[in-house]
Amino acid sequence: MADLLIEIGCEDLPASSVVPLADHLGLKLFTALGESQLLGSRAREADFEPVVFATPRRIGVRFRKIEGRQPDRDIERKGPSLAAAYDADGQPTKALAGFLRSAGASVEELSTVETPKGEWVVLRQRRPGLSLAEVLAEALPGIVASMPMPRRMRWGSGSEEFLRPVVWLLAVHGAETLPLSLFGLEAGNETRGHRFHAPAPIRIDDPERYEEALRDAYVVADYYERHERVERQVRRVAAEAGGTALMDGALVDEVTALVEWPVALAGRFDEAFLELPDEALIQTMEENQRYFALRDRTGALMNAFVTVANIESRDPATVIDGNERVIRPRFADTMFFWEQDRARTLASFRPELDRVLFQERLGSVGDKVERLEALAAALAPAIGVDPEEARLAASLCKCDLVSAIVGELPKMQGIAGRYYARRDGCSEAVAVAMEEHYFPKQAGGALPAGPLARTLALADKADTLVGIHGQGLVPSGAKDPFALRRASLGIVRILREGGYDLDLAALVALAARGYAGRIDPIDERAIVGYVVERLRGHLVECGASPDALDAVLAKGLSHPLDIDARLEAIERFRTTEAASALGAANKRIANILRKASVPIPATVDDAALVEPAERGLAEALEAARPDIETRFAARDYAGAMAATATLREPVDAFFDAVLVMAEERRLRDNRLALLGQVETLCGFTAELSRLAPTASADAPKERA
Repeated sequence: MADLLIEIGCEDLPASSVVPLADHLGLKLFTALGESQLLGSRAREADFEPVVFATPRRIGVRFRKIEGRQPDRDIERKGPSLAAAYDADGQPTKALAGFLRSAGASVEELSTVETPKGEWVVLRQRRPGLSLAEVLAEALPGIVASMPMPRRMRWGSGSEEFLRPVVWLLAVHGAETLPLSLFGLEAGNETRGHRFHAPAPIRIDDPERYEEALRDAYVVADYYERHERVERQVRRVAAEAGGTALMDGALVDEVTALVEWPVALAGRFDEAFLELPDEALIQTMEENQRYFALRDRTGALMNAFVTVANIESRDPATVIDGNERVIRPRFADTMFFWEQDRARTLASFRPELDRVLFQERLGSVGDKVERLEALAAALAPAIGVDPEEARLAASLCKCDLVSAIVGELPKMQGIAGRYYARRDGCSEAVAVAMEEHYFPKQAGGALPAGPLARTLALADKADTLVGIHGQGLVPSGAKDPFALRRASLGIVRILREGGYDLDLAALVALAARGYAGRIDPIDERAIVGYVVERLRGHLVECGASPDALDAVLAKGLSHPLDIDARLEAIERFRTTEAASALGAANKRIANILRKASVPIPATVDDAALVEPAERGLAEALEAARPDIETRFAARDYAGAMAATATLREPVDAFFDAVLVMAEERRLRDNRLALLGQVETLCGFTAELSRLAPTASADAPKERA
């Protein structure tokens, strides 16, 4: 047993692929070695899981104490029956000859076994295990083929494919180099260090010394060790420069995947550029140059940055100067576009939106803005906003899309609008709405903070949702080009978390008005159903019981706050003694009514109530009805469910004593009518029959 090390060396990989490729290699090799019994009895122990290495120029994996060969295996193969194996002269038949040929065996190696169907020929052989090299040679091509890559490329004259050209292949088991071939290369025991600091090949005679050998060659092979170095160095250098670095997690990940030997350096830029919005400067530094922006002790952006080089230069000043010179023209371009926009008001961009396409059949962004003005004004009273202020915000909210700075930095959309609206003297609520009507920007992201921003966000999302659905462009699979899932969840979260008493059906109907005459009639119910399905998933993620949620949604509801209130009442009700019994009873009632082959009367004939138990149930219904209906009308669902609980005993007594499907039609129909009223009254808040029974449920016995 010895340590196993596999490394694929290549030209620089895209940052986003470095870790996924290495993790895939480690996981799939671990599985292959385990299935091949090369991990021995330790296959499930965490200490023997792969150690993965990932840098821009390599992906690798090391395993501890791997067997060099599979254990030999005893196998038993069943052949033809004894009667079919030999002819009358005792000679092998064609069936037996074929069996022996396929197994590479002779008649002398055969034996027989007794089965319930008679004697059968069997072959028992000891098959030697494959070597580690043979197992890897079989497994690696499939592992590489299944690696997650956005695209594959070929190089040279070979047919091999990978994300980037593969330069070297290392495969060692202890001190032994494994005879493997992959990517047109023969595996060796040499790796490569840093491209500039240590370009010569490095021999690996012991996999355990791999990281140490690479570290001596200016390569930190462990991604997470390198990640920690990047964070630590950036923070230290930022502090030395008098600031605090903005440590965006995605940027740290990307920088870590771009370097093998991180060296953090501070740089500066012209203080005049601080006139630009912070967001524009930060976006330029992070996305264009992978620099870390700095803030001072007051939180103000500094005219400084930290960059992470992939080299330990003898002349750091030259490296810093180069980084400063690179960022200067980018900031100058941004300043130019900012100055261009400053010469105009935000409203002056509005006519240009008529030339920007929103969707082929739905018209331009200008058309969308017209719809938003009317929709936002219509929604405003329900959110507690002035309709005219909502109309103004809607008229301006897309104007920055055609501004020069957003053309240069697309992620400034909304943010630029906020700055320009403030500059033009708009209220703070209008300015904030320019940016926040796009919120939430991802699942679980921040919601718009103020009522006006929420009104505009609801209008914008509802307009897109209704218009795109109206074109039949419902998202399928992972594809959702118009982000309808995110729009739906945004609507649901704004209504629920904002406490707005607005029905989804009403919202969809208002949005559909804006498309009247432009497109074919819209299936509003289908759109509401789509949003409700997103609401269901959201509530389950928030901890709602799926069966309780199904019981509520079975009422065909589309009002998020109403659904929340009913769900809370049902969750509380189901902890009571009556819940299980009434739930089970309602299931039986639903089954009886569904199977009834006759129309069920709408009213109960008191004269046909002949059994004490059915009279008792009818009286209990009439006694409970006013209280249940009053509480239900007031949305006191908990009180309505508590009143419903009083029906438990009369319902149980009814099922114990009364034969529902009596032979006499008059009695049978009247009992069905009585059960129908029980189902209706118990189902005001939710369909109790949808509740899953609890372990303690005393299921009522039905004599039907």
